[in-house]
Amino acid sequence: MSRNVDEIVEQAKPDLIEAVQLDQTGNKNDALQKYMQGISTLMSALNLLDNNDSQRDKLRQQINRYMSRAEELKNDTKIKVNSLEQRKIAANSTGHGYDRVFAKCIDDELESVIVKDAYIIAHHQMLNFVRFCELLVTKAKRLKRIELTTGKDGEKNKEGFAELSKSLEAREISLKIEYSDSIHDREIRFNNGWIVKIGRGLDYFKNPGKYSVGSCDMNLRQCHETTIDIFKTSRSGK
Repeated sequence: MSRNVDEIVEQAKPDLIEAVQLDQTGNKNDALQKYMQGISTLMSALNLLDNNDSQRDKLRQQINRYMSRAEELKNDTKIKVNSLEQRKIAANSTGHGYDRVFAKCIDDELESVIVKDAYIIAHHQMLNFVRFCELLVTKAKRLKRIELTTGKDGEKNKEGFAELSKSLEAREISLKIEYSDSIHDREIRFNNGWIVKIGRGLDYFKNPGKYSVGSCDMNLRQCHETTIDIFKTSRSGK
C-alpha cells in the first residue's frame, strides 16, 4: 500500500478496536457506530487504490468482514446507520464554514451535543470551539447541553472554558469539559441521530491573517485538506 493508504488504515484501527471491545461486552449500539466509522475510514483508503493493486482485494476482504458484523448488529439493535455524505475538503478551498458543514445536523429536535476533539488547546482552536457553540446557540432552539472531551493540554484553558460556560448558562445551556491523555476520536455526536467525523477535528481552517478576508467569515477562509464523514442513525420503524 502507498504511504497515504497505510496512514488512513492506521486511522481506522482505533475505531475498529473499540468496536470489537464494545461488541464483546454487549454494548451493541455503540459497537455498531464504531464499526461504521471504522469502515468509512477504510473505504477512504480503498478509494485510493487502483483496481489492479494487489492490496485492494485484501483491504476489501477486511472491510467485508467488519461490514458483515455491522449488518448483524443492525438486525439485533434495530438501528439503521447510513453514511449519507462524505465531504472532501481540498487544500486551499473555501466555502466550508461550520454553518454549511453542520447545517443538516442542527434542528429543533437537537438538545445535546458531544464533541470529542483532542486539540482544543491553542488560542485559535478555542475560538473555533466558541464559534461552533455560537452556531448551536443560534440554530438549536431546544439545546440544553454541550460536552467536550479534549486533550490534557486543554487544562491550560480552564479560565476560558469557565467564561464560555458562564455565557452559555445565561442561555440555559450547560457546558461540560473533560480532559483525557488517551483521546483519539475526532467526532461530534448530535442527540438527534447525526454523527460527524472530521479528520482534523474543528481545526481545518488556515490562518488568513488578522485583517484579511476570511478572518471573520469562516466561509471565506481557506482550508487544510481533510475529509468529513456524516452519518445519520435512526431506529427502524421510525
